[in-house]
Amino acid sequence: MSLPAFQRVRRGAVEVEDASTGKLGPEFQDAGCLLVSEVHLFFSRPGEASEWDGLSAVTQKTKEYVDEFSRFKDQSTIREVRALLIKHAAQPDLDGEMGDSKGLQLSQFEMAQLANLSVTDIDEARTLIPTYVPVSDASLASKDDAQLESLLNELAAIWKFA
Repeated sequence: MSLPAFQRVRRGAVEVEDASTGKLGPEFQDAGCLLVSEVHLFFSRPGEASEWDGLSAVTQKTKEYVDEFSRFKDQSTIREVRALLIKHAAQPDLDGEMGDSKGLQLSQFEMAQLANLSVTDIDEARTLIPTYVPVSDASLASKDDAQLESLLNELAAIWKFA
C-alpha cells in the first residue's frame, strides 16, 4: 500500500510530489541531506534548551526522534563521519559535469542513508537504499564493491568507538 502523491499545478502542468519515488518538489531541489545526528546536534545546542519548550507537535516529535535514533552524540564524531562521506561524494568537475573521481560518487541522499541506517553489509546497503536518487547512475548497485565495503568498514569502526 503506497501513500497518495501530492499534486501541484504549476504553469498549467501537473507536478506529482511523492517521497516514495524521490520526487519532493521544487523547494527541495537543491537541498542537502542531513544526518540524524546533525539534526540532534542542532536540537542540543548548549544554552538553548529552553527554546524548545514551546515547540509545535511536529517539531517536538522530530526532536524526540533524533534524540532516540542519533548514532553519534558529539560534534567531533559527526564531523568525522561527514568528512568520510564527503570523500566519496559525487563532485562536479570544472565544467559542472559529474567527473570520474576516485570516490564512490555518492549522492547527498546516499551519504545520509549510509550513515543514518548504520548499514554494515554491501547487500544490505543496496537493498535498503533506493535507486531513485536524482543523480544519474546513483544506484549503489553500480558502485565499486571494494570501495563501498571499505567505506562501510570505516563507518562501522567509527560507530563502534562513538
